[in-house]
Amino acid sequence: MLVLLLLIADSPIIITEVMSNVLGSEASCGDRNEYVEIYNNSPDTIDLADFFIYDFDVLADEICSWDNDSILLQYPAVRIHSTLVCPFSYAVILDREYTKDDTTGGNVQPYEFPDSTLILTTDDTTIGDGLANSDPLLLYSIVHACSSSFGTPHDSLDGFPWDPGDGISWERIALELPDSISSWHTCIDSSGGTPGRENSTMTACDLAVHEQSVIFIPAQLNSGENLSMEIYIANYGFVETNNYTVEIFDDADNDSILVLDECIAVLAGETILPFDSTRLSYIYEHPVQGSHMMWFRVVCVEDNHLDNNTVCKEFKVLGEVGELALMPRVFSPNNDGIDDVLQIDYRLPDTGGYLTLAIFDTRGKIIDMIYRRELMVTASGTIFWDGRIDNQPAQTGMYIVYLEYEYHNRCSRAKKTTVLTR
Repeated sequence: MLVLLLLIADSPIIITEVMSNVLGSEASCGDRNEYVEIYNNSPDTIDLADFFIYDFDVLADEICSWDNDSILLQYPAVRIHSTLVCPFSYAVILDREYTKDDTTGGNVQPYEFPDSTLILTTDDTTIGDGLANSDPLLLYSIVHACSSSFGTPHDSLDGFPWDPGDGISWERIALELPDSISSWHTCIDSSGGTPGRENSTMTACDLAVHEQSVIFIPAQLNSGENLSMEIYIANYGFVETNNYTVEIFDDADNDSILVLDECIAVLAGETILPFDSTRLSYIYEHPVQGSHMMWFRVVCVEDNHLDNNTVCKEFKVLGEVGELALMPRVFSPNNDGIDDVLQIDYRLPDTGGYLTLAIFDTRGKIIDMIYRRELMVTASGTIFWDGRIDNQPAQTGMYIVYLEYEYHNRCSRAKKTTVLTR
């Protein structure tokens, strides 16, 4: 029967949080501060008296109302003496000894419960035989024909859950996600747990911008040219968002103090999925000659981590044409999102000539012929090398980018070196 219940989808009652490794040693505090949070994801009031919780170690425990009035001394506004969980609301299953008089080990009634939280317990003195880091859990009701699990009891090979750390709970990232390793994360709230309220992981937003994720095309430009910017914004949080802007500043006085009159653009955010990134683009028209310290700042009111929201990157506007520029000088094509490709900018004295652009190793062997006497109809361009030769990763070491341009019976040559590391 339990196996069949595991296959039931769209259960209205969902395990949303589990505190198995309480703060303090097991010898001093025991298991009195363990809890399981559940959520009624339906428009109906559901009686949990028909539900059981099972940790696969001992017989399943019945879910019971909390009837010890002493809990009201610290939490006067919680709901007790009931097993009815209201629509779209939380309930917390506590160890029956949560309010016991023995306060050995400290950490007495350490949690904050929102008003009207339904407090429940089990029919004996522990939840299961005491929650362990290796315990999966199954909450089920034969009467209601629904179930919810934690720790993927249906999959014995995934080794989940592992130890989240003392006093830190496991939280489900989103209500609609199935019980899998990727659906759970340790609580990121400073208290270590959020019993009776929305999980910290469900609202966590962490947008970031890094120097390596800002690309200037060209990396150096001539006076009078436009600069194309590509800004990659990463989402390290657990929720998708488009509720942000990116402010672009040209720090004219190089004092690292961003003032309003230095702001050249405010870009509206594009939707970013969790653990993904998106690209925003902007064209800076005709920046003046000289060095420019460009600042990029992500502004998001829901962002919980502001230490990665601002980055500065320099570019230069030259007084005369530079024929060849490489960025960065050292690149590492390992798909970590940082300096994965070599940017090659070339600028030609005129159109209508023939361009040869090649990459050599230090022995003088051509490893990649990008252009072989290509007729050029534009005077500048940007290409990228991903560090591969014939679809195979190139060896680490120094490489030479060579340019030769034949025009009007003249020949212009340039070469620059780069280093490939892994």
